[in-house]
Amino acid sequence: MELSNFTYLALLIFSVSFPLYKSFEGKIQLYRKFKYIFPAIVLTAIPFLAWDVAFETKHIWQFNPEYTLGFNILGLLFEEWLFFFIIPFACIFIYEVMKYFFPAKTTKLIKVTARIVSLLFLIAAIFTLHLSYTFVSFILASVILLLIAQWKAVSYKLSGFLKGYFVSLLPFFLVNGVLTKMPVVLYNNSENLSLRIFSIPVEDMVYLLSLLFINFTIYELMNQYGERKKAKTTSRN
Repeated sequence: MELSNFTYLALLIFSVSFPLYKSFEGKIQLYRKFKYIFPAIVLTAIPFLAWDVAFETKHIWQFNPEYTLGFNILGLLFEEWLFFFIIPFACIFIYEVMKYFFPAKTTKLIKVTARIVSLLFLIAAIFTLHLSYTFVSFILASVILLLIAQWKAVSYKLSGFLKGYFVSLLPFFLVNGVLTKMPVVLYNNSENLSLRIFSIPVEDMVYLLSLLFINFTIYELMNQYGERKKAKTTSRN
C-alpha cells in the first residue's frame, strides 16, 4: 500500500479534527449535544449510503483506487462510510457556531425565497430527467427546501440552516476541491451537467444542501424534544 492510498482518509481526518477538538471547549460546548447529533447523522446517513451504493454500482461515480484504502463494507468504500458521519458532524459544528455568534430569526422573505428556489430546482429536475445525478440531486433539494419552509416545527430555523450551509461551503470547496481535482472521486459526465466550479460539479453543492438540511432538521427536532423534556423534569422538581 502506497502513501497516496491514505489521501481520502487524511482529508476526512483533517475535516473533523478542528470541530471535534473545539466541541469540548469554549462557549459552544457541542459535546453536550452529542446525544442529539449522532442519531441525526445516523438517520440521515442511511438513505444517502443507499444512494451512494446505487450510483457507484451504476458507475455514475466511482473512486480512484490510487487514493483510497480499497477496503469495502457492504459494497461501499470504507472512507465513504466515514464521509457521511464526519462531514455532517463538522457542518453541524459550523451551524452551532453561526447560531451562537449570529442569531437571527427567519423572516417571511427567507421562507418565500426558499419556496422559489425549491420551484427552480423542480423545474431544473424536470429538464434533466436524462441526467441521473442532476435529476436526483435537484428533485431531492426541491422537496427538502419546500418541506422545511412549510414545516412550522423547523421553518423558524431556516435562516440558521442557510447560514450553516453557506459557511460550510468554504471548507467544502477546499476538501471537495482536492477530492475532485486529483481526482479521488471520478464522475461519469454523461450523468451530470458537466458544469464545474473549479473542479467541483455543481450537483455536489446541491447534494451537500440536501445532506446538511436533513441533518440540521433531525438534529433540531431532537434538540427541541430534549429541551422540552428537560424543562418538564425541572418544573416537576
